[in-house]
Amino acid sequence: MKTSSRIAWTLWALVPVGMLAFHFGPGQAIHREEQASRLVARASSLEEIALASQERAYAAHLAAVAARMAAFGTDDAALREAATRATEAEDAAYASADADWKAAAAALAEAETALADEGGLRNAEIRVARARAIVRSGDVGVGAELLESVLETDFSSAATRTAASTPKEAAAREALARAAREELATAYYYGARLMRLAGKPSEEWREVSALARQHFRALAEQANAGEADDDAARHERNVELVLNLEQSSLDELYGKPSPRDCPGGQCNGMGKRPGKKPGKRPGNGEQPSKGAGMGGDIGTGW
Repeated sequence: MKTSSRIAWTLWALVPVGMLAFHFGPGQAIHREEQASRLVARASSLEEIALASQERAYAAHLAAVAARMAAFGTDDAALREAATRATEAEDAAYASADADWKAAAAALAEAETALADEGGLRNAEIRVARARAIVRSGDVGVGAELLESVLETDFSSAATRTAASTPKEAAAREALARAAREELATAYYYGARLMRLAGKPSEEWREVSALARQHFRALAEQANAGEADDDAARHERNVELVLNLEQSSLDELYGKPSPRDCPGGQCNGMGKRPGKKPGKRPGNGEQPSKGAGMGGDIGTGW
């Protein structure tokens, strides 16, 4: 999916005060609804802050890639120093964005807790939004697990039939399920890319990239069956991007900018094998050529 056109969550509009079931007691229901509304509004504000931080991190990333390209293959001390400073600024910008996404995820967790007894579409929507924020914060594995749980518990065929009482509600649930699956596929793509750049073993990052490819392909097939041509084209393009990740050399990958909404870090916690500790960089992964990451065209990212 093009990260410049993010999913427009309807979550923030779904706060109608007083619409909860009143058999729990009008006062209690209204209080719970008002509290949830405040928490959702706060989470919305924090997400806007995180989005702005992500844009700053991406701008710093593009500047760092450009600086590394300029320094590549030269003995110019000034260019190399500029590349080092740009990389430090890039790391700091991503750390700030990660922290802002964590704050948004925490606020969404509070809203989810406040609405735990309600269930339904709104609660599922908050869970998807929280998982999205967790992925953007750099905890890609944790966010992916949450998205898998949402798809299994909230959007399985049986759950959808039970929860949807009207055709309109059924359509809304199906749309959110597709959005959740797209977020999950994107999380797997981000995870595989970060793992490969971090030098994780091929069998580990390829396992994760295969999951991204499978989910994007399933979404494309679903869109084609429903004659949603634009959606199908987007998902098919995403399948191609995953294949590109798998087929590109590590030098080529280092020379291109990251996706716009991709977090920084090494994506520890995904594709682990028995005996490997999270946070420890394996010694048998791919290694780039000397100076890699300083060549190639600078694009807008995915």
